[in-house]
This record gives sequence, structure tokens and C-alpha cells, in this order.
Amino acid sequence: MTVPQSANNIIFALDIGTRTVIGLVGSMEGKNFKIIAQECIEHEGRAMYDGQIHDIPRVAEVVAAVKSRLERKTGLILDKVAVAAAGRSLKTVRCRGEMEYGVSREIESLDIRGLELAALRQAHQELEREGDGAPDYYCVGHCVITYLLDDLPVSNLLGHVGDRIGAEIVATFLPTTVVNSLYTVLCRVNLEPVHLTLEPIAAIDVAIPENYRLLNLALVDIGAGTSDIAITRDGTIIAYGMVPQAGDEITEPIVENLLVEFNEAERIKRLIGSEKEITYTDIIGVTDTVTREKLIQVIDPVLDRLADAIVSNILELNSGIPPKSVFCIGGGARIPTLTEKLAERLQLDKGRVVIRDRSFVQNLIYENADDLLAGPEGVTALGIATVALTRLGYEFMQVNINGCGYKLFNSRDITVSQALGLIEYDPHYLIAKNGRDLKFFLNDRPHTVFGGLGQPARILLNGREANLQSTVQDGDEILVIKAVSGADAFARVADFLSEKRKLIIHLNGRDVEWTARPLLNGQEAGPTTGLQNTDRLVISQTPTVEEIAGLCGIDLAGCQVMVNGHRVTVQDTLSNGDNVEIPVLKLREKDDQPPSKGNKGDIPGITLTVNGEEIKLLVESAIFIDIFNYIDIDTSKPQGMLVMTINGNRAQYTDPVRDGDRIDIYWDENEEKTVNRHMHS
Repeated sequence: MTVPQSANNIIFALDIGTRTVIGLVGSMEGKNFKIIAQECIEHEGRAMYDGQIHDIPRVAEVVAAVKSRLERKTGLILDKVAVAAAGRSLKTVRCRGEMEYGVSREIESLDIRGLELAALRQAHQELEREGDGAPDYYCVGHCVITYLLDDLPVSNLLGHVGDRIGAEIVATFLPTTVVNSLYTVLCRVNLEPVHLTLEPIAAIDVAIPENYRLLNLALVDIGAGTSDIAITRDGTIIAYGMVPQAGDEITEPIVENLLVEFNEAERIKRLIGSEKEITYTDIIGVTDTVTREKLIQVIDPVLDRLADAIVSNILELNSGIPPKSVFCIGGGARIPTLTEKLAERLQLDKGRVVIRDRSFVQNLIYENADDLLAGPEGVTALGIATVALTRLGYEFMQVNINGCGYKLFNSRDITVSQALGLIEYDPHYLIAKNGRDLKFFLNDRPHTVFGGLGQPARILLNGREANLQSTVQDGDEILVIKAVSGADAFARVADFLSEKRKLIIHLNGRDVEWTARPLLNGQEAGPTTGLQNTDRLVISQTPTVEEIAGLCGIDLAGCQVMVNGHRVTVQDTLSNGDNVEIPVLKLREKDDQPPSKGNKGDIPGITLTVNGEEIKLLVESAIFIDIFNYIDIDTSKPQGMLVMTINGNRAQYTDPVRDGDRIDIYWDENEEKTVNRHMHS
């Protein structure tokens, strides 16, 4: 049966290295630290380089395996973890933070924590002033060099009373990309980080106890990707450094000289210190043997370069002076001749450059007798656990974002923007996009209907309006109301038909009404038709003489048209209220005809039956259009399709009519619909 990790005040520490992931579960028993269980699994491939995570899924897979094995061993549900970041691109800032105290009570631990956090913010501001891209860096650890009480140094402020307190610290910074990739791995395996530190800070906590730090010592953690360095003097840690060279550089010449795969070369490298002859299989499948002396010759040039780089960094951090002694930890420290090379370059006795393993760690006990990680490679993981137990809560702050609680690294004045970035909040939710514009051609000119305006996101900090640059404090509540994008532009044909689109034209004494005709991409379109990008909409607001005549069924062949007393062509356009005269044959009714004269006799005329009524045309000959002068039918207001027949047969305006013909003229709505369907199909 599994129980929660927090049930027994147990710490779970992870050392995620370039070649291996070491997990350790332990707890404090009085002054002793007890190791309950531990695991070490190698990466199958090169998922990390120089201490930095490159392949997040593959690293997460190894971390998950370590976590699973430890849960089976301990019966615990491991959900919280302490981790350390590697020293790639490390930046160090030494600064002092001070606070007015002036309270007549003893200084408490919360007061000291607040002082150290103020010093951390000061360190970050100094890094920013250096122009090194401070917003892209995170503080991953700090050490107090000395405390100050009323400007006097003290080793511990707890319990003192004074007016002014201060702290001089060394703060270390790494790029946010390094830290964020580490957090992403933990998130993928459902682990909550409760403490973050720098690997040399963790290592020195157990490798060089506080009572040793009065001496000028150097700690060198030689891993696979980086060699991390820390310097002590006058009872404190005075500097941190990093060399981007370590065990992998030693493995690579073995790969090249023996033609073996990288993991096989790693195995060979680990056996150099214990075997005189090593058997291996190369990439072709040939099995061979190589001596230790031969391998040392192969790696010797690389060891020289590594030793030079480490010594150069030690001297730079220690003001050009060799330390009194050098303690080496990490798997790379086992390589033969490396400690001798460091001693030679630092002009120290060989006995002053030594390998530190867990046997030197004070107050360490085991639940099980065997310690599979007792060598120098197990020191850092142990230090991560002990540092986390003594400083738990210093580096993290609790923030509630949209109802969910998050732990954020509290290294400076974190803004809302940075807090959202740390929880990987989707930035698209903060950006209000305008709706897409609609672009088309209106009467052959480009026209744009703009999309709707987006509504920007709102940010509430503890219920009050805030912005991305607002500062977040421990315990704050942030509510982000997502941005709302504007609606895409939409338009219909009716939107471009003027309310005054109906015109009245006076034609031969009658009022004719004209309604604008919209053409969409060359086809007639209804008012409700929607428009698309690149459409061409043409709206004829002003008709031509020919269009008005056609509406009224007048044939303009041979006619001279007058508009407002001026002669025009059939293609000229008309405006509202224009007076149009189109001469057509129109004779007066019988009673209006003048009397016949003498021998000319009466004009016989033509008698027709139109829509059942008899009509007399006093002419010798006529065509169908002449009938419209004798009947009451308004062609300016169509009510369907105009049907014209002579004796039951379809007729045209120019068909001749004869005496006795039966004429039918009427509107047919069904006929119009039928015609429209055929046209669209």
C-alpha cells in the first residue's frame, strides 16, 4: 500500500545529469540524514549536452523510470521533488541587501528570509544593469557570505535585536531556457518542484562542511557535460564557476580510436581505473582488447585540455591565487591522472587534490547497509536533498492563477507576464485579433468592409485591474479573462443598395418607376445574397434610355429620343425626375377623328378583340405594340412575365395585327418563375 510522500516528512531529490539520472529518497532523523532508497539510470542516447536538456521526452522517460523504481522500493507516492540545475552559461553576482528593522523584538526566521529575498532582487537588478539580458536569466541559488547587524558582521541574525539588518550574498543565474526545460521534464512525470538550487551549491553542502570553509578550498564537480566549481574562504562560499568540458570530451577520443559506439566507450572509460586490460566490441562486430596504458595515451591530450580549463577557472575565481586544496567529485573525477594534472598546474602536492566520496559526509546513515552510489558520483544528489531540507521554501512562492495553485521560483520581482510564462500559459489567449476584412470590387473599384475589433484580455490581480507588468507577490491571485477576437466582416448586396434607389422617370407623360439592378459577378443577385472576397458587384443606380424603353416594351428602332427637351442617344443615362419623350404611333379614338372630306372617304380601320373587349384602331395597318396605346396596362410595374398572344400564338412587339384578330395581354407570375429556373440552370 502506497502512502503520500509528505506523510513522513520525506525528501525526494533528483540529480539529472548529462549521462545519468540519480534519484534519492531520504529523511532527517535528528541531526542525521538517512538514505531510504536510491536509483541510478543512464540515458540510452545523448539526450543532454553540456548539462543542458536537449531531448525532453527522452529525459522525462528516464526520470519517470527512476521515480517508478523508488516508489516500488519505498511504498511512497512521490509527487514533490528537489532538483539542481547545471552550470552552463552561469553568471554570478555578489551584492549586499539591507533593510531598516527598528522593531523592539528579536529577529525571526521570516525576517531573515525577507532580507535574503531583498538581496536576491538587488542581485538581479545589478545583472540587469550589466546589460546581460537579465529578463532571460533566473537565479538558481545563492549563498550568504555574511549577515550584518547595524553594519557589524554576524554569522547568524536569528534572535538578535537591532535597527538595521543586512546580508551579503553570492547569487548565481542561469538562462531561463535551462530552467524551463528542467521544469517541463518534471511536469511530464507529475512531479512538483519544491526546491531548486545549483549543482555546486548542493555538492559543497556535503563535500565541504561549514567548519572547513574558513580555509581557501576549491570544489570541482566533474560530470559528463560540465565541470562545476565553487570556492570557499573566510567561512563562506565566495564564488561559483563552470567549465563546459568534462567526461564526454574524454569519451569521444575513445570512440574515434577504437571505433566503438558512444555507450561502449563510456563503459571502457569507467574501467580504466580498475582494469589493466579491457575487452570491447567495435561497431563492425570485432571483439578486441586494449590496455590501460594505451587508453591513457589516447585520452591524455583531452585530459590536459580539461585540466587547463579547470585550473584557469579556479585561478580566475580565486583572484589568481591557488587554493590550499581541491576536492573533486562527480563521475569524471575517477579518470586516472586527472587529479595529478590539476595538482601539477596549481603547484600543489598531489595529496592536496583529492577525490571526495560519501565516506567523508558527516551525519549520514543508511536504511540499507549497501550504498551503490558511495563514490564521487553520488555526492551531488545527496547535497540536493540536504540543501532542500534546510532551505525549503526560500526559493518558491505560491500563486493562484485562474483558480489553480502554482509554485513559482521567487528570485526577484516577478511580473504577471513572467508568472504566465512559467506556467506555459498560451499567449494567444492574451492577443485580441480583429476580424478578417472583406475585400471586393464595387462598381469596378476596390472596396473593403473591415472586420470587427477584438476585445483585449483583462487581468485581475487580487480582484483589481492589472496588466502584464504588474508585480506578483507570494499568495497573490491572478485572474486572466481571455481576449475575444472580432467577428469576420460580412456584407450582403442589400447593404449597398441606396434607400433612394427607386427613380421616377416621366415617359411620354406617364410616371415610370426604376429600381436599381445589382449584378454580382455578371449575374443578377437578390438583396440577401452574401458577398465573398474578390467578388465584383455592379449596381446600376441610373438607368439608360434603352433600359427604360425596354421596361415599358417600347421598340426604339428609328425613334428620336428627347430628354428634358434635348436629343439623346439610347445609351445615355437618366436621373430621377427626367422627362423622356419617345414618339410612338398613337391615334385618337373614333369620336375624336376629324370628319372625312369629300371623295377621300372614311378610313376603314382595324377591329380587334383585346382581352375579350373589342377595340377599333383607325389605321390601315398596325403592329402589336400599337395596341398598348388603346388599353390600360401599366408596364412600369411588372407583376410577372408579360404574355402576349395573337389568336392564341405567342406574339412579338413588331408582329403585324389584322382586322378581326383576337389579342390577349396579361401578367403571368408562374411563367416568370419557370423562366428564371431555366436561366439559373
